[in-house]
Amino acid sequence: MYEQYMGVIKALGFQFTPAEWGRCNGAIIDISQFTALFSLLGCRFGGDCRTTFNLPDLRGRIPMGWGQSPGLTPRVMGTMPGLYQEVLSLSKMPEHLHSFSYTGGSGAGSGISLNMHVATNSGGKKQTPAVGDYVAPPADNFGSIQNNMFAAPADVTTKATIGGVIAAGDVQFDNTRLTIANTPQATQAVEIQQPTQAVHYSICMSGIYPSRS
Repeated sequence: MYEQYMGVIKALGFQFTPAEWGRCNGAIIDISQFTALFSLLGCRFGGDCRTTFNLPDLRGRIPMGWGQSPGLTPRVMGTMPGLYQEVLSLSKMPEHLHSFSYTGGSGAGSGISLNMHVATNSGGKKQTPAVGDYVAPPADNFGSIQNNMFAAPADVTTKATIGGVIAAGDVQFDNTRLTIANTPQATQAVEIQQPTQAVHYSICMSGIYPSRS
């Protein structure tokens, strides 16, 4: 792999690093030993720029062209953007809609049992009930044996509890008042990396110094 430009990065299909090359693993390099390479790389990949500089670190990473392409965000040479995984919080999820349908099922109820207080020893004095009246047997002056007359509270002397009164009705479901609650924030990270295959990236450390012209 001789006769290569210094600073060139190549993907290799074997695991060892050739002579005069360095593995792209972020290694710290002494400037005094590789002044020519330092003049090309500088400290854009790390180092203190006084005595050391770093080689690019492509372990588990994919190279990306630096600059800004139309419609994309800018990338500065040497930076390491991107994540392997991401925890999706509610604030990071795009606005979306969920469909919802509800089909009510039939139910078998036992009815509603009510207790009523009725007069037991006083006949009703009127046929039109008023608020606070009690159910009572008919008075003689009505000339009737109907048992649905009413007596005023003042005419009631004793009361008894009766059963057998049933109330029935329909139940209405208002789906416009249905509230869908947000689920708790997730804690499981989601894989977001693209399919890849690992190879050996190496950089030429001693080669032909590239000319600008």
